[in-house]
Amino acid sequence: MTWIAAFLGLRLISAGWLGLGVDESYSLAIARHLQLSYFDHPPLHQWIIHLFGGVLGYGRAARAPFVLLFAGSSWLLFTLTRRLFGSAAALWSVIAINLAGFFSVAAGGWILPDGPLIFCLLAAANRLAPLLTLPDARRAGPLAVHNISWPLAGVWIGLAGLSKYQAVLFALGVALLLLTTPQGRSQLRRPGPYIAAVLAMAIVSPVIVWNAKHGWVSFLFQGGRASPTHDLRPMAILTAALGQMALLLPWVYAPAVAAMWPQTPRDWTDTRRAFCLALSLPGIVLFTVTPLWGQNALPHWSMPAWLFVMPLLGDRLARAAAIRRWPRRWVMLAGGALLSLWGLLLIEASTGALGRLWPTTFPKGDPSVEVVEWTPIVKALQALPEYHDRNAFIVSPKWMEAGKIGQATSGEHLIVVASADPRGFAYGRDLDILVGRNGLVILRDRDLATGLSKLRPCFAGLTPLKAVQFGRFDYPEQHLTIISAQHLRRSCSLILGPAAR
Repeated sequence: MTWIAAFLGLRLISAGWLGLGVDESYSLAIARHLQLSYFDHPPLHQWIIHLFGGVLGYGRAARAPFVLLFAGSSWLLFTLTRRLFGSAAALWSVIAINLAGFFSVAAGGWILPDGPLIFCLLAAANRLAPLLTLPDARRAGPLAVHNISWPLAGVWIGLAGLSKYQAVLFALGVALLLLTTPQGRSQLRRPGPYIAAVLAMAIVSPVIVWNAKHGWVSFLFQGGRASPTHDLRPMAILTAALGQMALLLPWVYAPAVAAMWPQTPRDWTDTRRAFCLALSLPGIVLFTVTPLWGQNALPHWSMPAWLFVMPLLGDRLARAAAIRRWPRRWVMLAGGALLSLWGLLLIEASTGALGRLWPTTFPKGDPSVEVVEWTPIVKALQALPEYHDRNAFIVSPKWMEAGKIGQATSGEHLIVVASADPRGFAYGRDLDILVGRNGLVILRDRDLATGLSKLRPCFAGLTPLKAVQFGRFDYPEQHLTIISAQHLRRSCSLILGPAAR
């Protein structure tokens, strides 16, 4: 399709132009070490990175599989919407998702777990739609096709579970359909749903095994974000909704919300709408109301749920386009706005001009500095004899900075995070082997005094070696100091963990 091909081209250009973000650099750094699962998320997107690492490397080219995955997701959305509402609605749904900021820019082209998750959820929904929206007599296709639909859905749900924990909310939506609709209850009298559940659990088993071996840390980390942390904050719901609107972009968010509300009396009993709402509302509601009592929910957590509003939006736009002109005008305005914002993002991210020309624009600092890659430190490190010691390791005080270092240095040395929050850098490697070895510490200048104070008990000596400055267009945005660290002591729980005490 023209729309899919056009946005595929845009994303490939953007992927080569835009520097790697913090989460992307972190994913690339920890994906070098293949594991059953990882601390932050299930492993599928790290497995993809690792699988293609030998060909694409661990830089911007690693985005290519994720860009291609979203092109596939756009096609799967088209086929799903066509099954439910027809070809016209399918085309409009593809247009809508490609005009939505988060889907088009982030999930569509960055190294994130959302890309594989979206693809797998749409593939599962394509298998389930005929089973859960049509009576038995109206289901098209040979019987053999329907005999394998549930097993295939189970495989795709399992792969979605290997992508991100939000897949559980999709499974919850399927369970609601099975329990509350006539089509669903008829399926419960057959083996299909149970076979699908077994297959999904088998595919997700690496995540369970890894967590069991590591004290369920990933489940506790993610689940803890929803636990009560304060008194009720009613305004937090509005903040969460506004965050979701910002990611989708207001001109997509508003018609998407409207599309969820029935337009005609017949819509209230439409099984196709029930299918989409069951798969979308659990996630949207959960991540909108969680900040009421728990931590602030990041807006992108609800985005996989908004995915299943897109068929409803496509149907609403197709109905309107048949009798009115405003949907076509909306496409032109929304497309122009998206391309303008996307262009500004690329220019600011590659130049930092806005933050330098008008510093007051960003009181807390230009956020686009996060996409500045730390590759200039490699030249500085290679000039140091200490870097060529095969037993040497690199120490960073923060997991975000460690990700930047790990991506830049191509995994030549083991990287450890001297922090109570090391994230994935604390797993999959035996840090005890570092005892007695020498290392290199890399600190931002603003953290130099604090970092040296914390690390001094860990080593026999710390010797500053070199200052490094770099940034966009040679503007000094990053100020780092490389420090030689001699003889790591076994008592250093800051690096080796509580077990070293």
